[in-house]
Order: sequence, then C-alpha cells, then structure tokens
Amino acid sequence: MVQRTDPQEKRDRLEAWVSTKLPSAKDISISELEKAAGGYGSEIHFFDLNWQESGRQHTEHLLIREEPMVFRVFPEFHLAREFNTMRSLQDSGVPVPRMFWLETDGSVLGAPFYIMGKVDGEVLDPQQFGDEPGGPLWEAGPDERREIWRQALGIMARINTIDCAQLGLFYPGAPQTGADVLDQQMDFYRNMAEWAEVEPRQLIEAAFKWFDDNRFEPRHVSLCWGDARPGNLMYRDGEIAAVLDWDMTHIGTAEIDLAWFLAVDWLTGDSALARGRWEGIPGREETIQMYEGALGRELENLFYHEAFAYLKLGIIFWRVVKAIPGVPPEYIPDNPPLAKLANMLRLEGLK
Repeated sequence: MVQRTDPQEKRDRLEAWVSTKLPSAKDISISELEKAAGGYGSEIHFFDLNWQESGRQHTEHLLIREEPMVFRVFPEFHLAREFNTMRSLQDSGVPVPRMFWLETDGSVLGAPFYIMGKVDGEVLDPQQFGDEPGGPLWEAGPDERREIWRQALGIMARINTIDCAQLGLFYPGAPQTGADVLDQQMDFYRNMAEWAEVEPRQLIEAAFKWFDDNRFEPRHVSLCWGDARPGNLMYRDGEIAAVLDWDMTHIGTAEIDLAWFLAVDWLTGDSALARGRWEGIPGREETIQMYEGALGRELENLFYHEAFAYLKLGIIFWRVVKAIPGVPPEYIPDNPPLAKLANMLRLEGLK
C-alpha cells in the first residue's frame, strides 16, 4: 500500500490533533508509526501515545485506521459506521477493541480516520493465499481447533442477537424490515459489480435475476459483522480476545453472516485455490449445526443467503485480483466463487 503522507509529517500532524482531544494533558508525544500488514488500501499504523496529566504519566498502545484512498475494494466506505458500531458494542459481551476517537475531516491527515486501542494477542488465521500456514488455528491440535471454531461461531451468534435498538445501532438509512435488508444488499452489490466492471456480465445479470425472482422477506433483522471469518479474530490465552474489521458491518439478518463465513471457509479450505481443510475444523454441516445451536433458532432460507455470499465473494475476488500490479486490463481471472455460484443456481455464462 502507498502512504499518502511522509511518516514524520503524519506523526507531527497526529500529535497536534491528539492535543485537541486531551486539553488537560502535557508533554504529549507519539512514538514512531509502525505500519501494519494488510488492509487492502487502508493505512493502518500502530503507535504509543504518551502524556502527563494530573501529575501522572500515561501511556496507551493504539492503532490508527484511515479510510482507503489509494485503492478501494468497495465503491463506498462507511468509516463512521464501523467506528460507531464497535463503540456501541463496548460493554455488550462482544469483545471489541476500545474505541478512542473518530475524525471525519480528511484535511487532518489526508483521509478520515479513527483511533482505537491495540489488542494483545494473535490473529486467529492470518495467512493469505500463498502464505505458509501459521497462527493459533494452525498451531492448535484437532480438538482445540474444533473448540476455537465453536467459540468463533458463538461470538458471531452473539453479534447477531444484539438488541440493535437498545445499543443505538440503527444508523441513518438502516433497513427496518427483512425486505429492506435484501433490497439494500442487492442494490449495493449490483452497483458494485457495475462499478468494478465484473465479468462475465451475462452470469452476473443472470444471478441478480435469480435473486430478484426468488426474493423473500426474512423474519429476523439483526446486526451483521459483515466480514465474518477467522482471519478477523484476535486470539489470546485460549479465548477470542477481539472481533476486528467491521468495514462491512450493516443491519441485516444472521444468515448473511453465517453464509459469508461458510463461503470464505469453502474458498480457503475446499475450493481449487484452497490450502486443504485442516484436521479438526468442522465441515459445512457441523458448522451450521454449531451456529444454529448458538443462535437459538432455526435458520431461514440459508441456500439463498449462501448463493448470495458466493456472488458477493466473486465480485470482491474480481476487484482485488484485477488490482494486482502487472495484471493487464483485458485479463479475465478464474473466479472460483462465481463458478460455485453458477453451479449452485445452474446458471450459464461463466465463460
């Protein structure tokens, strides 16, 4: 990822900005910014904030995440929604980082940003395609892997059963009914497919027609994590320490999160690009049973949501692959999620 500002200049600007948030503090200093890996265009840095106040020395280990400006996976980025969701969940039983400040004025650092506490622990499943296996999930034995999987699904079910009204999670324009949920999701990804110029167009159009023809109204509306997968969980001392990466969060229905979890698990564990399923990690059916038990109700029309998850994953897969440096504009990559979708819905037009 490309840095938009010189690191020292960014550090100086950030230090001046933090001083406005801590008006009673003295001797404010910020350590060297340490750039984090990943982020798909977001600039993410770790740093230590030090200051004196009321005769005491204070230190906070923090992370700053800026809205992506160099490369965007999505045509829209809801930084404030991401920040406000995590802040609302602080005392909900869902483990999230401590949220400090949000800045929506892009002139401060060159892009809107928020600052949150750094979480101690390890990313549960950190590797990308082509990486050597590593992380707590890989290092665990089969029984421990199964227990970690159960924990992850339990946390996800907790997210999906949060009282959104009580926590003030209904952001402006949030869907209020199950029909609104599907309409907003379909509109967003239909627009994204056009914006990203996803091919083959015939398959994309046929898929959206299928979803329109089979539209229904979900009975349950809930908070969705969005990018629900083990790679967005922090793990420490045998427990999940934090749920991260809420950039896809929205008001939806629980089945949307489970379907995404299953689709990403298929891509990394069972698809043509997969590393292979590690011993002890439950398969699709056992995962569904675990999650349904944690959720406390029967799932509704999961096939529809799974198919839509593969469409979303295929659109995002296209967008990311096409942005790889050196990929020619005319190149049409193999797209396992879209191939899976075409097979599920018996659609033509993949080639």
